Amino acid sequence: MQIATAIQLLTGGLAMGAIYSLVATGLYITHLATERVNFGQGDFLMAAAFLTLATRATGMPLIVAICLVVVALGIMGWLLERIAIRPLDRQRASPIGAYGWILTTAGVAFILQNIVELIYGKSSQYSPPLFSDSRDNVLQVMGVGLVVEELLVIVAAVVVVVLFYWFMFRTRWGKSIYAVAFNPEAASLLGISTGNVKIAVFVIASILAAVAGVLIGPLVTVHPQMGLIFTIKALIVAAVGGFSNPFGILIGGLMFGVAESMSNYADSSFGDLYPLLAALVIIAIWPSGLFGERARDVR
Repeated sequence: MQIATAIQLLTGGLAMGAIYSLVATGLYITHLATERVNFGQGDFLMAAAFLTLATRATGMPLIVAICLVVVALGIMGWLLERIAIRPLDRQRASPIGAYGWILTTAGVAFILQNIVELIYGKSSQYSPPLFSDSRDNVLQVMGVGLVVEELLVIVAAVVVVVLFYWFMFRTRWGKSIYAVAFNPEAASLLGISTGNVKIAVFVIASILAAVAGVLIGPLVTVHPQMGLIFTIKALIVAAVGGFSNPFGILIGGLMFGVAESMSNYADSSFGDLYPLLAALVIIAIWPSGLFGERARDVR
């Protein structure tokens, strides 16, 4: 393998890994505060990708389109918590209440898939580039061609995770989330609205899916069935990185993306299989993830 090819594969893998990290970070924050995750997180990404496609097709300015997508996904996160999560809390003592959220969030995912299929069909769609004039805009660096979109996706994802980490550990809302995660009853006595915190974490997770959906469009073709793949890979990334550490999730996502890129180059037929097997080995050896034991975790 030539050095130029290796660098291009590395860049592409980091870009996809950054997307996985964003989706996995959404799983992390909901699990932290509610011990639940949205099994439709990848389908929220898919919905955001198609909403971006629809808004940009109208000629809407990019920043306005992104804001609309973020607001729409935030509303979807609020509805998900109120309709698919909170009603089950009243039945937590029963098996249905304890695990019914798996079925309800997966059901929302299937509803989103069918709505998008009714509008766009099952065929794949191409999204226009976000930051350049064409999807194949290449930046030459020391004789190596790097795709501009991939570089900017990496930067954007890292910035979002850094801001998220600052939010969690440096702001009052972030500390409230950790207080609810540690002890909801004590948090209520301190004047923290546990209900509002639980709504907030699902809204934040949906906004992270919105950012990932906006960024993924120029990298791959989008289709209604893509959500499940991203949900599964995000769960793997969160498990490998450590469910208690957002920076660990970022590093785990980048590692998984690079491994996937290199593996597909080496064996296009079974390229997706090898990173999954490697992830299973890592989880078997380190059940808490590569960075889980060194994380700041209140529980």
